[in-house]
Amino acid sequence: MNSKDRGGSIHPQFEIEDDGSHGEAMVDDATTGEPNDELSSVGMLCQDILVTIDQVTGFPDASKSVIGNRIGNILAMFTEQEDRQRQAKRKISGLKADLRRVTEKFVMLRQEHFGVSSEQAKDDPDDDDDFILDDEAEEAEEKPKGKRARKIPKDATPVVIHHYPDNRSCCTCGCEMPSISNWKSMRLKIVPEHVEYIQDVYHTCACNRGLCKENKPVAAKAQNKIMRGRGMNLGFVVEAAAQKYSEHIPTFRLERRLFNGNVNLTRQALGRNLAHLANCLDPVRQQMFAQMKDAHMVHMDETPVRVLAPGKGKCDTGQFWVICHDERSWNPEAKPAVFYHYAPSREGRVAEELLSGASIKYLLTDGLAAYNRLFDGERSNDAMAPVRCWAHARRKFYEVSLMSKSKMADRVVKMIRAMYAVEKAAKGLSHEERAAMRQERSLPVLNALHAELLKHQGQVEGKLKTAINYTLKAFDGLRRFIFDGRLEIDNNPVERCIRGIALTKKNSLFAGNHEAAQTWAIYYTLIETARLNQVNPRSYLNWVTSEIERQWGNVDYSQLMPWHCPIGHIEN
Repeated sequence: MNSKDRGGSIHPQFEIEDDGSHGEAMVDDATTGEPNDELSSVGMLCQDILVTIDQVTGFPDASKSVIGNRIGNILAMFTEQEDRQRQAKRKISGLKADLRRVTEKFVMLRQEHFGVSSEQAKDDPDDDDDFILDDEAEEAEEKPKGKRARKIPKDATPVVIHHYPDNRSCCTCGCEMPSISNWKSMRLKIVPEHVEYIQDVYHTCACNRGLCKENKPVAAKAQNKIMRGRGMNLGFVVEAAAQKYSEHIPTFRLERRLFNGNVNLTRQALGRNLAHLANCLDPVRQQMFAQMKDAHMVHMDETPVRVLAPGKGKCDTGQFWVICHDERSWNPEAKPAVFYHYAPSREGRVAEELLSGASIKYLLTDGLAAYNRLFDGERSNDAMAPVRCWAHARRKFYEVSLMSKSKMADRVVKMIRAMYAVEKAAKGLSHEERAAMRQERSLPVLNALHAELLKHQGQVEGKLKTAINYTLKAFDGLRRFIFDGRLEIDNNPVERCIRGIALTKKNSLFAGNHEAAQTWAIYYTLIETARLNQVNPRSYLNWVTSEIERQWGNVDYSQLMPWHCPIGHIEN
């Protein structure tokens, strides 16, 4: 009698031969996958059945063999099921790990996109906070939120409207009742923009008397110099510039609003007039840059921009090179400024040409290799020394800490945070006091950080190794701020100046051509410099253009800087 006659069909892979073991099978360990000499609960039950059969006297040997084969098949099936279960558990564990990594990456990307710009990790109460300074770690208590007082411009004249009862007649004598008390309420009203057509008529006058006919006629002089011969008022173009470059509203939206008011003014006409005004404002921009070339230290960065390429069916990629000079963290008399320059290339020769002849001593940049030629000793300003940005170095370790939960990366981030705490405490001090505080409190942390990086340089792989190599390679430039209080710890001042131009790039999609991109650079130099000096950009543009109009032909551009602007100052 074969096995099919006793128990139905059995899959061929489970048919085993009787080797005298009576179905005893080796069962793998469920967690390690290694063979286990101990029988499972099913194996022990089958073994008890075989032992019981052996103890029965007169039991046929052929039947024992068939039963042993069937029990062996049962154990084989059970073993395979356990193998499948172990494989499924390993697959589930792998999927959970992948999900965890993707979730952590999503959290990091969401924080970069919507969260704060600094990479400040949350404190872990289980970690050692040896490098966190207690007095700097204490945060000021937040003031309770409430209804803020309404701010009104000081030069604003309110429109007062008196409201009286509908019937002021006395019900007894019939006289008009006077007011005996009142209460006041304030409300804001928006007056939609409207277009006025202004027709300038210039007259020529002469005396028609016989004795005066020899006198020359007297003609009225044209009042508009900047926009002479153009169909737009100067204030109109300034408003278009403020909306596009300060409020990041593309010109096609202004075109649409004008069209809704029955004015057929195209965006191309707006662009041409914006470019014309920008050419008149460019000397102011160049004067700002000339003053920046004598600074002790400047920040420098670049950002790409898409430029329409007619005939190609696509956009070219140009670069805005940004140079910022900001000493407000230690100099109460500082006059910050930022300069924008457009170039089709990201090569180092652009930066070299910009800073040619400058007496700048320190240049704070990121790790772009194009800046290396600025520090070549053969250049005319060979005294320029590189200063590197700790925010870029911190970001690399922060990403590793967030993605892989590396303890080493966490320690490095905490050390860098300790140095930033010193910077916060030193803000507002003189540069000598800042340098002394840094050497006393930041230098030991910096030395410990350097030793930590050297210790793990050859022991790690992946992104952590990349972060360590990046930091060690730039360490001379990263530690330079310790010994000069006029230097900054990072390149964030110039990074903040790029935010505005990034919004305009996003809303406008691209610049119309390379000349239009240079127009962007001119307006952003004036607008962002005004903003750094707490001056309303719209007020500043109106003041500068009116001064150029008034002093036409004899303009002192050094007196048109934002810190000389008498109007539009923003209160903190």
